[in-house]
Amino acid sequence: MRLKRILAYCARRFVALTVSATLVLTTALACLWAHSSRILNAASGPPAAMAPDAPLSPLQVQYQLDIPGRGEIFPALASGVPTDYWPLAVLTIVNTSSRPLVESVAAEIPGWSRLATQTVIVGANETRTVRLDPELLSQAYENTEIRRTSLQVRAGVRGSAGYDEGYNETRPVYLHSVSDFYWGEKFVNAPFIARWVTPHDPAVMQLISTARNYVRRGRLAGYELPGNSAPAVDAQVQDESRAIFAAMKHLGISYVDSISTFGHFSSSAERVRLPRETLAMNSANCIDMSVAFASALENLGMEPVIVLVPGHAFTGVRLGRGSPRILYLDLTVLPDGTYERAVARAQYWLDKTPKAQVTVIDIATARSRQIYPIPSIPNQKS
Repeated sequence: MRLKRILAYCARRFVALTVSATLVLTTALACLWAHSSRILNAASGPPAAMAPDAPLSPLQVQYQLDIPGRGEIFPALASGVPTDYWPLAVLTIVNTSSRPLVESVAAEIPGWSRLATQTVIVGANETRTVRLDPELLSQAYENTEIRRTSLQVRAGVRGSAGYDEGYNETRPVYLHSVSDFYWGEKFVNAPFIARWVTPHDPAVMQLISTARNYVRRGRLAGYELPGNSAPAVDAQVQDESRAIFAAMKHLGISYVDSISTFGHFSSSAERVRLPRETLAMNSANCIDMSVAFASALENLGMEPVIVLVPGHAFTGVRLGRGSPRILYLDLTVLPDGTYERAVARAQYWLDKTPKAQVTVIDIATARSRQIYPIPSIPNQKS
């Protein structure tokens, strides 16, 4: 009897231990299954986001630098928005990574431009193009001949850890003389000839000083006149234009042909003498004389125009502020022709040229478009 009780007790303990062991093993297997499932789900799901500061592989960011316009730079067109012109360079940045990038881009023409820097955000799997037009320094407006120089471009990812330069390239570019003007196809850049109208140049102010000798009482007051009646203003504009014409004739300015330009765009470009050159050398072609005369008119506060017809150019001045009436003069009659001959010659061109082929550049309108004079060379002697 005692043996039976002992055996029954052992059986109960064995069953209890077996049940406990089964429960522990089941719980452990369940935890292991749950952990394994999480690992498998993570592996088969979308990739985990890269830490913001984790470095990118160089293969995930690509750069391409393009140089439009054969790398030719015309200083007179470097400011403003010409119709037919190009950025100096265009940098294309391709981000193939799964996160956006903050790119720092720097461009410079050593010795000729400021260092231009900009920050660009390139989204994940996005392509961005960056226009590079570093601002020219004053010495670029002193350059008198086309010359080869270089453009340096650097770019890289900027993050909290600092700047990681991923791209650095130098390309040859060509800086034109300050006097070289790219007219563009069908002369669409013609309004930028207003940059050659330089009323504050010392040489132009000297011309005005000489012109005072050819007007009554040495008075050159532009459109300012007591009473301001239209006939009186007309007469004053005529007198002042005649005085400037006489001053240029006194200098002995005579006609010479255009100066050759170089580079890929020579068929659409022209060397236009600045007024200081024309007045110093006493020689000029039609456009050279026109911008010099217009410079003197603008110096007096009047509103000059430049007129282009096929193969020729001449100038004019509004007979009053904002007046639709314009007095035209063709300065190519110098050095021997008279003022009356200059007026008649200009009218001849207007009469023989179809209106659709006459382009009038209003200098006051150009100024309102922020087309300002080419800077004078520092310490330039007149």
